[in-house]
Amino acid sequence: MSARIPSLPPDMDPAAVAREAGFTPASRPVNEHSRLLSLQSYDILDSAEEARYDDLTLLASRICGTPMALIVLIDEHRQWFKSKVGVTGSEAPRALGICAHAILDPHEVLTVPDARLDPRFATNPYVTGEPHVRFYAGAPLVSPDGHALGALCVIDSEPRQLRPEQKDALQALSRQVMALLEERRTSTALRGAMQALTRSETLFREAYENAPIGIALVSPSGEWLRVNRSLCDILGYSAEELTRTTFQAITHPEDLESDLLQVRQVLAREIRSYQMEKRYLHKAGHAVWTQLSVSLVWDKQRPLYFVSQIQDIHERKTIERAKAEFLTMVSHELRTPVTALRGALGILAAGAAGQLPPKAQALTALADRNAERLHRLVNDILDIEKIEAGGFAYRYVDLDLNQLVTQAALELKPYADHYHVQIEVSSDLPRAFLHADADRLMQVLANLLSNAVKYSRPGSKVELHVSRTDERIRVSVKDNGEGIPEEFRAQIFEKFAQANWTATNPKGGSGLGLHISRVIIEHHGGTLNFQTELGAGSTFYFELPVL
Repeated sequence: MSARIPSLPPDMDPAAVAREAGFTPASRPVNEHSRLLSLQSYDILDSAEEARYDDLTLLASRICGTPMALIVLIDEHRQWFKSKVGVTGSEAPRALGICAHAILDPHEVLTVPDARLDPRFATNPYVTGEPHVRFYAGAPLVSPDGHALGALCVIDSEPRQLRPEQKDALQALSRQVMALLEERRTSTALRGAMQALTRSETLFREAYENAPIGIALVSPSGEWLRVNRSLCDILGYSAEELTRTTFQAITHPEDLESDLLQVRQVLAREIRSYQMEKRYLHKAGHAVWTQLSVSLVWDKQRPLYFVSQIQDIHERKTIERAKAEFLTMVSHELRTPVTALRGALGILAAGAAGQLPPKAQALTALADRNAERLHRLVNDILDIEKIEAGGFAYRYVDLDLNQLVTQAALELKPYADHYHVQIEVSSDLPRAFLHADADRLMQVLANLLSNAVKYSRPGSKVELHVSRTDERIRVSVKDNGEGIPEEFRAQIFEKFAQANWTATNPKGGSGLGLHISRVIIEHHGGTLNFQTELGAGSTFYFELPVL
């Protein structure tokens, strides 16, 4: 027959009951706040009965020879029974509980041989009334972080003692209860993580399938492993058709080697990722221009798969091609009349039509300068067209950069004299041998020097210097101008970059020269960059590999 633990009416205050009975409730542990948080982390309160806990409660009752045993968890206001033997009810007020005393010392089993003789419990309503507690022993349930969450307790209505081996067994069982609680918390956390992972996978799958750009997982050898809907739309193949082939098989032959080179570099861990514009072969047979971004996922030292993002830029490339063709046509149409105009102006300036009045001479000089500027612009546009069409020719020879720099300064001297600027050449090297295209490097030097002269203050000098850094030769061109405004620095090498600088840049310029210069230097395996300071001028420099 089970003993009954009476419950209090909802409107009755347990503390008031304790005071009326002359019973002092247990004090709160010093770590009560963190203890309650720890208890909540197990999500165990008010859970259903479980046979695994009931088995341990039964063992405690049998080993200790008591008719009653409970697994008690103590929250802020109550003692809740996870499992019980010989007792009815599911909870009791914390203010009246004996287990509330057991959690005050997490390292000891609280043993009360006869509660009637213990001043702490003699007037407790559960001692003076049902279930008539006489003997009590409670082993605290201690979490790994040291919090006593409750107790595994055994109770008898007759006074008694526990033998040492029974106390040890009770503590061992309390540890098993705690192990079940830990397992529950781990399982709960794992279920939560799995649910979160499932939600995350669902969101990723939806984002992957509905992304506006093509996304694919590609094996290290090139097989399409998984593709999204947008990629199928771009290439015209179904997902099943793509996963039966490789990216190599549908890459335009002219773009394949460049793509494979970068694939090999990623696999060798020379680079982490790469981007390129490339053409794929559509299922219908035509080429499709795309912007490809590729990275590689590793499992420690083993490459797993490439993640490829593929954006359709076919329309943009078509517009760019039409624009380039238009500019080329206009440039070719302008070259002949511009050449004729320059020739006519030269004849007038030479006096073929007689001595011109001063005002006419000034107008002729102005027209000649503008014709020269238009001539350079036409040539730059044609160079841009050749670069983008892959027709920009290079003729590499072994050369001494010192000689080339000196020659460039001499050729630009008349231009510098016009601006009352001196070009000063210096070198740290007796010889500066390179394998390069002399004409193209001269084109770069002419552009950098003419810019430096144009932007320098009259009466100042432009410093042209050759030096060496590690395995590279550096050529720097330092002007004495006003420096480059902050807002234009990031775009200084872009095509037509100076178009946005017109209001504050009275010197003019198309902005094509620096773009072409960077392309030339990068084709030589070098870099072109600059340093600038407002009010102090700028230094443009390029570095090239030593021969």
